[in-house]
Amino acid sequence: DVAALLLVDMSRSTANPVIGGQETVLTVAKEALVLFCEALQVVGDTYAIAGFSGTGRHSVDYFRIKDFAEPLGPMIQQRISAMRPQRSTRMGAAIRHAATRLATAAARVRLLIVVSDGFPNDLGYKGDYAIADTRRAVQEARARNVHVKAITVNIGSDPRLDDLYGRVHHHVIADVRDLPDKLLRLYGTLTKRV
Repeated sequence: DVAALLLVDMSRSTANPVIGGQETVLTVAKEALVLFCEALQVVGDTYAIAGFSGTGRHSVDYFRIKDFAEPLGPMIQQRISAMRPQRSTRMGAAIRHAATRLATAAARVRLLIVVSDGFPNDLGYKGDYAIADTRRAVQEARARNVHVKAITVNIGSDPRLDDLYGRVHHHVIADVRDLPDKLLRLYGTLTKRV
């Protein structure tokens, strides 16, 4: 009944070390992705994984890591392993593209989970404008019956996250090292609510 797409921020800032550690934000996120894949294989939910980055409105990157129909195997694990920090965080366009892909999934519940280490930020795409565009992309997805939830890692709680996703649609994990443990619990909670 559930189709989930995990959309992972692959911007340059994910190369930053985790607070109080030596691993990078993206390294920990990749560990969480592997656990997420293994758990959803057992549960039987349909899922896909994508990453995003970009520079400017004409150069938004959307990386297909795992499509809905692809089974978990060495090829998917290699793609996860190959994920590297890229450029900037053009979040609105990535959410729109992911929601379009998810809207075609044959499932009663469609869930888009955005995992990021912060706010949208790109050339000519900053501050209030970037937040407003991302919020609009989230609203457009919800209008297509795609539930959008967000997990923000490695920063403290910020009231502007409410502006991005809505008050009850995001979770903050201040210590990204907790992401592998918390992602599966959050997924279970989210699928019960939608």
